[in-house]
Amino acid sequence: MKNEIRNMVDDVLFMKGLGVSEDNIALLKRISVEDVEVIINSKKNSTSRGKKQNILREVANNNKWMDSPPSPRSARNIGENTWKDEEIDQQKYYETMTKPSKEIAKVDRSDRIGEDYGLELKLNNNVVNNNKKWFELVKELDDILDND
Repeated sequence: MKNEIRNMVDDVLFMKGLGVSEDNIALLKRISVEDVEVIINSKKNSTSRGKKQNILREVANNNKWMDSPPSPRSARNIGENTWKDEEIDQQKYYETMTKPSKEIAKVDRSDRIGEDYGLELKLNNNVVNNNKKWFELVKELDDILDND
C-alpha cells in the first residue's frame, strides 16, 4: 500500500515536471484534481523547507565590504587588530623576497645591443634611403619602358 502511494506521488510529480496540466494528471492517474494539487504543493513546501544553507554564502552576503573593498588604511588596521606580531612568522612571510647580502651596483645599459638608440636611428634612416633609391630606380625603369 505504501509503495503504491509512493509510486503515485512520484508519477504525479514526474508528469508535472514534464508540463502536463493538473487536470490531465488527475484524469490519467484517476484521482481528484485536489489530490494532485496537494501532492504538488507538499513537494514545493518540502523543497523550500529542506533547502540547504551555504554558511560561506551567508557570511559573504553579510560582509560590509561586499560591494566595495575597504581602504588600504582600513585593511591595515584590520590586519593589525586581527594578528599580533608574534603570531605571524616573519621568516616564512618574507622567505620569497630576495634579500641581497651586498649592495648591487647599477648597470650601464647603453652598450647593449638593441638599446643603442643612435644606431637604431641610423639603421632606420638607411632603410628609408634605400627604399627611396629603390623607388627612384623602379620609376626610371617604368619611364624607360613607357617610352618604348
